[in-house]
Amino acid sequence: MYSRQRSYSSHQAVAGSRHRSVLRPWMAGLVLPMGLVMSACGDGEVDTTGDAEQLHEAQPPHYRDATQVPEGSENGVYSELVTVQHSAEVRDTTELDKPECLDASNQWSDLDIVQDAPASVAAYEWDQGTVSSMLLRLTEEDVTEALHNRPPESCAEYTATYEDGSSSEYGISDLDLDVVGDESRAFAVEVSSGGEESHLLSLMYRNGDLLGTTSVLGNGSVEDYEEMLIGFSEAAVERQQDTLG
Repeated sequence: MYSRQRSYSSHQAVAGSRHRSVLRPWMAGLVLPMGLVMSACGDGEVDTTGDAEQLHEAQPPHYRDATQVPEGSENGVYSELVTVQHSAEVRDTTELDKPECLDASNQWSDLDIVQDAPASVAAYEWDQGTVSSMLLRLTEEDVTEALHNRPPESCAEYTATYEDGSSSEYGISDLDLDVVGDESRAFAVEVSSGGEESHLLSLMYRNGDLLGTTSVLGNGSVEDYEEMLIGFSEAAVERQQDTLG
């Protein structure tokens, strides 16, 4: 049985603090790995399967100067991950002006086949922001269904109001990037809160029966984030091929 470690490196703590004022924990509802960036912590252990542990081994230990933080990573049954449970708790205290946009970029996660799937999430330190990676094993048909599950057009712009009464403006748009794996799609989330702007770029891809997501978060250059997004995702697929066959 695998228990998610609860201590974080000082670098990750600083990075999390730097982005926390703009990127509230509710951002975890936009795309799962964001919960790692927001330092989602829990006290329980997570049931795992051999598949989940193999998926975790298939995560890149690093890519260029982005290095995996074991203390911020976990694996197990998707619905039982600390990250997933934390995201749900935070979403329950957040109000949207467009309720249909709950989990706007992550609505596929409610599929039963996803809830019961073996999964791995990994967090990475990077001097220009943070990077996170998720892997789930499904069937090729289910991966394709998840990949083609898109948010309503009305979710291009919406507002989230938090428990303390503050709010953020969110904007979601598609990104036209090179295909990764067998098929992929990418999107950008622009966040405005308290006069600060931040970016979340995310890419979902299918590699056979694997569903993968790479996310890059921070206040840096969109061009640099796109380069990291594509490069990391391609390296992740290559490692999956080498590790899982």
